[in-house]
Amino acid sequence: MTFFQRLSGFVYAILSLYNIFLLLSLFALPVVLISGHTLIAYANDTQLRWLVRACFAAILTNRICELTLFLPAGYVTGQRGSRSQIWISPYIALTIIRSFFLPKWLGGKAQSFKPSGSIKSKINERDAQHRAGLFRRLRVILFNYLAFFHVAYVYFCLSAVTLTTSRCLAGYGTIREHLMCLLTHAFWPPMAWVLVVSSFWIPVTYAIDPPACPPREELMERDAKNGVRRPKESAKKTALGVSEAIFEIEYCLTTAFTTLVFAAAFFWV
Repeated sequence: MTFFQRLSGFVYAILSLYNIFLLLSLFALPVVLISGHTLIAYANDTQLRWLVRACFAAILTNRICELTLFLPAGYVTGQRGSRSQIWISPYIALTIIRSFFLPKWLGGKAQSFKPSGSIKSKINERDAQHRAGLFRRLRVILFNYLAFFHVAYVYFCLSAVTLTTSRCLAGYGTIREHLMCLLTHAFWPPMAWVLVVSSFWIPVTYAIDPPACPPREELMERDAKNGVRRPKESAKKTALGVSEAIFEIEYCLTTAFTTLVFAAAFFWV
């Protein structure tokens, strides 16, 4: 392999370690809020104003990059992958730590690879006719697959946001001081906790309302010329589900909020 091929393989492998730091940053968000500290550090109003501008520029650039990078696979598929990177990070981080850092007597274990097609689901959650009941699906996904961690994190994050918001509103001061407190705490654009909480809730949503996938035969049609079965054109299209639509609404609202704060920073920050 050439140098750049080796470099590409190295970067692809080493990026797995990023999940450990991503998990730490996800925990830092509610911990900072519940402790009463600000999410950003600034010395004066001028620095805060430039931080708001830099935040707006970062969000705008990120959205343009997303629209460009997601073109080959589709926007919905790309956003689904971005959200999965957030909620699956605890599992990847745990796997890396157990595989490379922990000894066997502390839970260390060599991981093995299993093709997705060989993994069978006993609860048949994607089969509308044979799927297990709601309580069994919740029990399996929350406890067998450790999704209770997601529930705990979501409520911990929401509690931190509620506590820090109540502190800002209950404190004495002018309206400007209340708004500044809210801005530098739970409502710092783009309110990352909204997107993180919605992403972490995906496994629970999947347990409650899993997608119904029709049998493979119903998604294929036979070519009249050679008899070969191929996917139908309708089956090739990426469906826009309720969860994807809700996430896009949240994403658009947080982007609009960031734009509003950016505009307001020219007048009152």
